[in-house]
Amino acid sequence: MNLDFDPKKNYYDILWVSEDASEDEIKKAYRKAAMKYHPDRNKGDSTAEEKFKEINEANEVLSDAQKKSQYNAYRNGWGWFGGWGFSWWGFSGGWGFGGVDLWDLIWWMFGWGWGRRAGPTKGDDLILQLTISFEDAFHGLSKKVSYARMTTSEELEKKSCDTCGGVWVVAQQVRTPFGVMQSQWACPSCEGAWTEWYKDGVKVSGNGLVESKQEVEVNIPAGIKSWSKIRYPWMGNGGYFGGPEGDLYIKIVVKSSDKRRRDGDNLLVGADITLFDAVLWGEVEVPHPDGPVKVKIPKGLQVWEYIRVSNKWFGEKWLLKNKWDMIVSPDIRIPKRLSKKQEKLWKELQGLKA
Repeated sequence: MNLDFDPKKNYYDILWVSEDASEDEIKKAYRKAAMKYHPDRNKGDSTAEEKFKEINEANEVLSDAQKKSQYNAYRNGWGWFGGWGFSWWGFSGGWGFGGVDLWDLIWWMFGWGWGRRAGPTKGDDLILQLTISFEDAFHGLSKKVSYARMTTSEELEKKSCDTCGGVWVVAQQVRTPFGVMQSQWACPSCEGAWTEWYKDGVKVSGNGLVESKQEVEVNIPAGIKSWSKIRYPWMGNGGYFGGPEGDLYIKIVVKSSDKRRRDGDNLLVGADITLFDAVLWGEVEVPHPDGPVKVKIPKGLQVWEYIRVSNKWFGEKWLLKNKWDMIVSPDIRIPKRLSKKQEKLWKELQGLKA
Protein backbone atom coordinates (compact mmCIF):
# COMPACT_ATOMS: atom_id res chain seq x y z
CA MET A 1 0.00 0.00 0.00
CA ASN A 2 1.35 3.40 -0.94
CA LEU A 3 0.45 5.83 1.84
CA ASP A 4 0.10 9.50 0.97
CA PHE A 5 1.49 10.47 4.38
CA ASP A 6 3.99 9.45 7.03
CA PRO A 7 1.97 8.37 10.11
CA LYS A 8 5.09 8.77 12.25
CA LYS A 9 5.04 12.54 11.75
CA ASN A 10 2.82 14.97 13.65
CA TYR A 11 1.63 17.26 10.87
CA TYR A 12 -0.36 19.37 13.34
CA ASP A 13 2.80 20.23 15.26
CA ILE A 14 4.66 20.97 12.02
CA LEU A 15 2.09 23.64 11.10
CA TRP A 16 1.56 24.75 14.70
CA VAL A 17 -2.20 24.12 14.68
CA SER A 18 -4.50 22.15 16.94
CA GLU A 19 -6.07 18.85 15.85
CA ASP A 20 -9.49 20.53 15.62
CA ALA A 21 -8.19 23.43 13.49
CA SER A 22 -10.50 24.58 10.70
CA GLU A 23 -9.63 24.56 7.02
CA ASP A 24 -8.98 28.32 7.07
CA GLU A 25 -6.74 28.03 10.14
CA ILE A 26 -4.68 25.32 8.44
CA LYS A 27 -4.40 27.41 5.27
CA LYS A 28 -3.24 30.52 7.19
CA ALA A 29 -0.74 28.50 9.24
CA TYR A 30 0.70 26.93 6.09
CA ARG A 31 1.15 30.28 4.35
CA LYS A 32 2.88 31.76 7.37
CA ALA A 33 5.24 28.79 7.81
CA ALA A 34 5.96 28.46 4.08
CA MET A 35 6.86 32.14 3.84
CA LYS A 36 9.24 31.84 6.80
CA TYR A 37 11.14 28.80 5.47
CA HIS A 38 10.88 29.48 1.72
CA PRO A 39 14.19 28.64 -0.07
CA ASP A 40 14.27 32.11 -1.67
CA ARG A 41 14.47 33.61 1.82
CA ASN A 42 16.94 31.04 3.14
CA LYS A 43 19.41 30.51 0.33
CA GLY A 44 22.05 27.93 1.16
CA ASP A 45 20.25 26.85 4.36
CA SER A 46 19.68 23.09 4.00
CA THR A 47 17.79 22.93 7.31
CA ALA A 48 15.28 25.52 6.12
CA GLU A 49 14.93 23.64 2.83
CA GLU A 50 14.04 20.39 4.62
CA LYS A 51 11.65 22.26 6.88
CA PHE A 52 9.96 23.80 3.84
CA LYS A 53 9.48 20.34 2.29
CA GLU A 54 8.04 19.05 5.59
CA ILE A 55 5.62 22.01 5.77
CA ASN A 56 4.40 21.32 2.23
CA GLU A 57 3.96 17.64 3.07
CA ALA A 58 1.89 18.52 6.15
CA ASN A 59 -0.28 20.91 4.17
CA GLU A 60 -0.94 18.36 1.42
CA VAL A 61 -2.31 15.93 4.00
CA LEU A 62 -4.24 18.28 6.30
CA SER A 63 -5.81 20.29 3.47
CA ASP A 64 -7.16 17.15 1.77
CA ALA A 65 -10.25 15.81 3.55
CA GLN A 66 -9.69 12.15 2.61
CA LYS A 67 -5.96 12.13 3.41
CA LYS A 68 -6.63 13.93 6.69
CA SER A 69 -9.28 11.37 7.65
CA GLN A 70 -6.89 8.48 6.92
CA TYR A 71 -4.06 10.19 8.80
CA ASN A 72 -6.27 10.81 11.86
CA ALA A 73 -7.38 7.17 11.77
CA TYR A 74 -3.75 6.06 12.06
CA ARG A 75 -3.11 8.50 14.91
CA ASN A 76 -6.19 7.29 16.80
CA GLY A 77 -5.21 3.66 16.91
CA TRP A 78 -4.27 2.21 13.55
CA GLY A 79 -0.64 1.36 14.15
CA TRP A 80 1.22 -1.22 12.10
CA PHE A 81 3.16 -4.22 13.23
CA GLY A 82 5.56 -6.58 11.51
CA GLY A 83 4.23 -10.07 10.91
CA TRP A 84 0.94 -10.75 12.71
CA GLY A 85 0.47 -7.84 15.09
CA PHE A 86 -2.66 -7.03 17.10
CA SER A 87 -4.41 -3.84 18.12
CA TRP A 88 -7.67 -3.71 20.08
CA TRP A 89 -10.41 -1.11 20.24
CA GLY A 90 -13.15 -1.42 22.82
CA PHE A 91 -16.67 -0.92 21.60
CA SER A 92 -17.83 2.34 23.12
CA GLY A 93 -21.38 2.32 21.78
CA GLY A 94 -22.93 4.60 19.19
CA TRP A 95 -21.18 4.81 15.84
CA GLY A 96 -17.56 5.16 16.86
CA PHE A 97 -14.64 3.03 18.01
CA GLY A 98 -12.02 4.65 20.19
CA GLY A 99 -12.46 8.01 18.46
CA VAL A 100 -12.51 6.50 14.95
CA ASP A 101 -15.60 6.88 12.80
CA LEU A 102 -17.30 3.58 11.91
CA TRP A 103 -17.26 4.40 8.21
CA ASP A 104 -13.52 5.09 8.37
CA LEU A 105 -13.13 1.71 10.07
CA ILE A 106 -15.09 -0.10 7.34
CA TRP A 107 -13.15 1.74 4.64
CA TRP A 108 -9.84 0.75 6.19
CA MET A 109 -10.80 -2.90 6.54
CA PHE A 110 -12.68 -3.46 3.29
CA GLY A 111 -11.55 -0.60 1.06
CA TRP A 112 -7.85 -1.50 1.28
CA GLY A 113 -8.07 -5.12 2.39
CA TRP A 114 -5.12 -7.10 1.11
CA GLY A 115 -2.27 -4.94 -0.08
CA ARG A 116 -0.85 -5.51 -3.52
CA ARG A 117 1.61 -8.35 -3.41
CA ALA A 118 5.06 -7.32 -4.52
CA GLY A 119 5.90 -8.25 -8.09
CA PRO A 120 7.19 -6.73 -11.31
CA THR A 121 5.04 -3.68 -12.06
CA LYS A 122 5.30 -1.25 -14.94
CA GLY A 123 6.40 2.27 -14.02
CA ASP A 124 4.18 5.31 -14.33
CA ASP A 125 3.63 6.94 -17.71
CA LEU A 126 4.62 10.59 -18.05
CA ILE A 127 2.84 13.25 -20.12
CA LEU A 128 4.59 16.44 -21.23
CA GLN A 129 2.88 19.28 -23.05
CA LEU A 130 4.71 20.97 -25.93
CA THR A 131 3.32 24.14 -27.50
CA ILE A 132 4.30 24.84 -31.11
CA SER A 133 3.48 27.56 -33.63
CA PHE A 134 0.94 27.26 -36.43
CA GLU A 135 3.81 27.28 -38.96
CA ASP A 136 5.66 24.47 -37.15
CA ALA A 137 2.49 22.37 -37.13
CA PHE A 138 2.25 22.86 -40.90
CA HIS A 139 5.88 22.04 -41.71
CA GLY A 140 6.83 19.71 -38.83
CA LEU A 141 10.03 20.01 -36.82
CA SER A 142 12.46 18.29 -34.48
CA LYS A 143 12.89 19.72 -30.99
CA LYS A 144 14.86 18.61 -27.93
CA VAL A 145 12.84 18.49 -24.73
CA SER A 146 14.27 18.14 -21.21
CA TYR A 147 12.30 16.46 -18.44
CA ALA A 148 12.75 14.57 -15.17
CA ARG A 149 11.81 10.97 -14.46
CA MET A 150 12.36 8.39 -11.74
CA THR A 151 15.01 5.79 -12.58
CA THR A 152 16.90 3.06 -10.77
CA SER A 153 20.09 4.24 -9.05
CA GLU A 154 23.13 2.08 -8.42
CA GLU A 155 24.22 4.45 -5.64
CA LEU A 156 21.51 3.23 -3.25
CA GLU A 157 22.09 0.62 -0.56
CA LYS A 158 19.44 -2.09 -0.12
CA LYS A 159 18.40 -3.35 3.34
CA SER A 160 15.71 -5.66 4.66
CA CYS A 161 12.65 -3.78 5.95
CA ASP A 162 12.66 -3.41 9.76
CA THR A 163 8.89 -2.82 9.97
CA CYS A 164 7.60 -6.02 8.37
CA GLY A 165 10.77 -8.09 8.81
CA GLY A 166 10.90 -8.87 5.11
CA VAL A 167 7.47 -10.57 4.94
CA TRP A 168 5.99 -7.60 2.93
CA VAL A 169 2.67 -7.52 4.82
CA VAL A 170 1.42 -6.15 8.13
CA ALA A 171 -1.77 -7.28 9.85
CA GLN A 172 -4.16 -6.09 12.52
CA GLN A 173 -7.15 -7.46 14.41
CA VAL A 174 -9.94 -5.33 15.82
CA ARG A 175 -12.86 -6.17 18.08
CA THR A 176 -16.12 -4.82 16.65
CA PRO A 177 -19.85 -5.37 17.27
CA PHE A 178 -19.64 -7.93 14.46
CA GLY A 179 -16.89 -9.95 16.12
CA VAL A 180 -13.12 -9.96 15.80
CA MET A 181 -12.10 -8.83 12.33
CA GLN A 182 -8.67 -9.06 10.80
CA SER A 183 -7.19 -6.81 8.14
CA GLN A 184 -3.94 -7.24 6.26
CA TRP A 185 -2.19 -4.96 3.80
CA ALA A 186 1.17 -4.14 2.28
CA CYS A 187 3.76 -2.79 4.69
CA PRO A 188 3.59 1.05 4.70
CA SER A 189 7.34 1.34 5.28
CA CYS A 190 8.65 -0.65 2.32
CA GLU A 191 5.35 -0.58 0.35
CA GLY A 192 5.42 -4.34 -0.09
CA ALA A 193 8.93 -4.40 -1.53
CA TRP A 194 10.52 -6.37 1.37
CA THR A 195 13.47 -3.98 1.26
CA GLU A 196 14.24 -0.34 1.91
CA TRP A 197 16.78 1.87 0.15
CA TYR A 198 19.36 4.15 1.72
CA LYS A 199 21.75 6.76 0.39
CA ASP A 200 24.61 7.89 2.62
CA GLY A 201 22.81 6.28 5.56
CA VAL A 202 19.57 8.17 4.94
CA LYS A 203 16.43 6.29 3.90
CA VAL A 204 14.95 7.33 0.55
CA SER A 205 11.47 6.58 -0.74
CA GLY A 206 10.41 5.42 -4.18
CA ASN A 207 11.39 1.73 -4.24
CA GLY A 208 14.98 2.46 -5.20
CA LEU A 209 14.06 5.08 -7.80
CA VAL A 210 15.64 8.52 -7.86
CA GLU A 211 14.96 11.57 -9.99
CA SER A 212 17.02 11.77 -13.15
CA LYS A 213 17.25 14.55 -15.75
CA GLN A 214 16.56 13.31 -19.27
CA GLU A 215 16.44 14.73 -22.78
CA VAL A 216 14.45 13.45 -25.74
CA GLU A 217 14.39 14.64 -29.34
CA VAL A 218 10.77 15.02 -30.37
CA ASN A 219 10.11 14.52 -34.08
CA ILE A 220 6.88 16.31 -34.91
CA PRO A 221 5.44 15.29 -38.30
CA ALA A 222 4.15 17.85 -40.78
CA GLY A 223 0.43 18.49 -40.49
CA ILE A 224 0.11 17.38 -36.85
CA LYS A 225 -3.14 18.33 -35.14
CA SER A 226 -3.45 20.07 -31.80
CA TRP A 227 -3.83 17.71 -28.79
CA SER A 228 -2.14 14.86 -30.65
CA LYS A 229 0.14 12.64 -28.56
CA ILE A 230 3.51 11.21 -29.57
CA ARG A 231 4.52 8.08 -27.62
CA TYR A 232 8.07 7.18 -26.60
CA PRO A 233 8.12 3.66 -25.10
CA TRP A 234 10.05 2.98 -21.89
CA MET A 235 11.01 6.61 -21.34
CA GLY A 236 8.66 7.19 -18.39
CA ASN A 237 9.28 6.40 -14.72
CA GLY A 238 11.16 3.26 -13.74
CA GLY A 239 9.26 0.09 -12.88
CA TYR A 240 8.65 -1.36 -9.43
CA PHE A 241 10.26 -4.60 -8.26
CA GLY A 242 12.08 -5.12 -11.55
CA GLY A 243 9.17 -4.18 -13.80
CA PRO A 244 9.57 -2.28 -17.11
CA GLU A 245 9.67 1.49 -17.40
CA GLY A 246 6.54 3.43 -18.21
CA ASP A 247 6.06 5.39 -21.43
CA LEU A 248 6.56 9.06 -22.21
CA TYR A 249 3.81 10.92 -24.06
CA ILE A 250 4.37 14.31 -25.68
CA LYS A 251 1.07 16.18 -26.01
CA ILE A 252 1.19 18.74 -28.82
CA VAL A 253 -0.69 22.03 -28.53
CA VAL A 254 -0.78 24.24 -31.64
CA LYS A 255 -0.99 27.99 -31.08
CA SER A 256 -3.94 29.74 -32.70
CA SER A 257 -3.45 32.19 -35.54
CA ASP A 258 -5.42 35.37 -36.24
CA LYS A 259 -5.75 34.94 -40.01
CA ARG A 260 -5.37 31.15 -40.37
CA ARG A 261 -7.05 28.11 -38.97
CA ARG A 262 -7.52 24.46 -39.77
CA ASP A 263 -10.63 22.57 -40.84
CA GLY A 264 -9.83 18.89 -41.34
CA ASP A 265 -6.80 19.22 -43.61
CA ASN A 266 -8.16 22.35 -45.25
CA LEU A 267 -6.22 25.53 -44.55
CA LEU A 268 -8.63 28.40 -43.97
CA VAL A 269 -7.17 31.86 -44.59
CA GLY A 270 -8.82 35.23 -44.20
CA ALA A 271 -8.08 37.94 -46.76
CA ASP A 272 -8.99 41.61 -46.89
CA ILE A 273 -10.23 42.50 -50.38
CA THR A 274 -11.10 46.00 -51.52
CA LEU A 275 -14.37 46.64 -53.24
CA PHE A 276 -12.49 47.71 -56.35
CA ASP A 277 -10.55 44.42 -56.51
CA ALA A 278 -13.75 42.46 -56.00
CA VAL A 279 -15.39 44.32 -58.86
CA LEU A 280 -12.41 44.45 -61.19
CA TRP A 281 -11.23 40.85 -60.52
CA GLY A 282 -7.81 41.71 -59.20
CA GLU A 283 -5.37 39.78 -56.99
CA VAL A 284 -4.96 39.50 -53.23
CA GLU A 285 -1.91 38.40 -51.23
CA VAL A 286 -2.78 35.94 -48.46
CA PRO A 287 -0.59 34.66 -45.58
CA HIS A 288 0.49 31.03 -45.96
CA PRO A 289 2.96 29.05 -43.78
CA ASP A 290 5.20 28.71 -46.86
CA GLY A 291 5.10 32.47 -47.39
CA PRO A 292 2.71 34.99 -48.97
CA VAL A 293 0.65 33.59 -51.84
CA LYS A 294 -1.00 35.69 -54.55
CA VAL A 295 -4.54 34.56 -55.28
CA LYS A 296 -6.60 35.70 -58.24
CA ILE A 297 -10.07 36.95 -57.44
CA PRO A 298 -12.53 35.14 -59.73
CA LYS A 299 -14.99 37.05 -61.84
CA GLY A 300 -18.34 37.55 -60.19
CA LEU A 301 -17.14 36.73 -56.63
CA GLN A 302 -19.93 37.28 -54.11
CA VAL A 303 -19.40 38.36 -50.51
CA TRP A 304 -20.53 34.94 -49.18
CA GLU A 305 -18.34 32.86 -51.50
CA TYR A 306 -14.87 31.38 -50.92
CA ILE A 307 -11.83 31.04 -53.15
CA ARG A 308 -10.29 27.55 -53.30
CA VAL A 309 -6.58 27.06 -54.02
CA SER A 310 -5.34 23.49 -54.53
CA ASN A 311 -2.05 21.99 -53.34
CA LYS A 312 -1.74 24.39 -50.39
CA TRP A 313 -3.43 22.32 -47.66
CA PHE A 314 -2.30 20.79 -44.39
CA GLY A 315 -0.56 17.44 -44.15
CA GLU A 316 1.29 15.28 -46.65
CA LYS A 317 0.76 15.95 -50.35
CA TRP A 318 0.13 12.76 -52.31
CA LEU A 319 -1.79 11.81 -55.40
CA LEU A 320 -5.01 10.47 -53.89
CA LYS A 321 -5.26 13.13 -51.22
CA ASN A 322 -6.72 15.90 -53.34
CA LYS A 323 -9.96 16.80 -51.62
CA TRP A 324 -8.27 19.29 -49.27
CA ASP A 325 -7.53 22.88 -50.30
CA MET A 326 -6.48 26.25 -49.07
CA ILE A 327 -9.75 28.10 -48.69
CA VAL A 328 -9.60 31.89 -48.83
CA SER A 329 -12.39 33.68 -47.04
CA PRO A 330 -12.75 37.17 -48.58
CA ASP A 331 -13.53 40.08 -46.32
CA ILE A 332 -14.64 42.79 -48.74
CA ARG A 333 -13.86 46.24 -47.40
CA ILE A 334 -16.23 49.07 -48.31
CA PRO A 335 -14.35 52.40 -48.43
CA LYS A 336 -15.50 54.90 -45.82
CA ARG A 337 -14.33 57.89 -47.86
CA LEU A 338 -14.19 58.57 -51.58
CA SER A 339 -12.45 61.33 -53.43
CA LYS A 340 -14.61 63.59 -55.57
CA LYS A 341 -13.30 61.90 -58.66
CA GLN A 342 -14.06 58.41 -57.28
CA GLU A 343 -17.51 59.49 -56.20
CA LYS A 344 -18.19 60.91 -59.65
CA LEU A 345 -17.07 57.67 -61.31
CA TRP A 346 -19.30 55.54 -59.04
CA LYS A 347 -22.26 57.76 -59.82
CA GLU A 348 -21.55 57.38 -63.52
CA LEU A 349 -21.47 53.60 -63.05
CA GLN A 350 -24.71 53.79 -61.12
CA GLY A 351 -26.28 55.63 -64.02
CA LEU A 352 -25.15 52.93 -66.41
CA LYS A 353 -26.54 50.01 -64.39
CA ALA A 354 -29.88 50.22 -66.17
